Amino acid sequence: MSDLNGLQWKVLGWEVSKNLIVFIFQIVLVYVVVGTCLFNLTTDNLPYKELWIALLSSCVGYLLPNPSLKS
Repeated sequence: MSDLNGLQWKVLGWEVSKNLIVFIFQIVLVYVVVGTCLFNLTTDNLPYKELWIALLSSCVGYLLPNPSLKS
């Protein structure tokens, strides 16, 4: 594998791009945040529900792809 920036990491014997590792870590972290938000929103008597709703909506917006017009 050839990386444009020359940043290769060895992971379990495979040469993997640093960008791929960072991307996977970000996605896993966002899913953890979404799960935490959903858990906290489903519990009763939760103060600061608006905080969890805003965090959940921003994470969902991060996960969804940008819309684009195809001509």
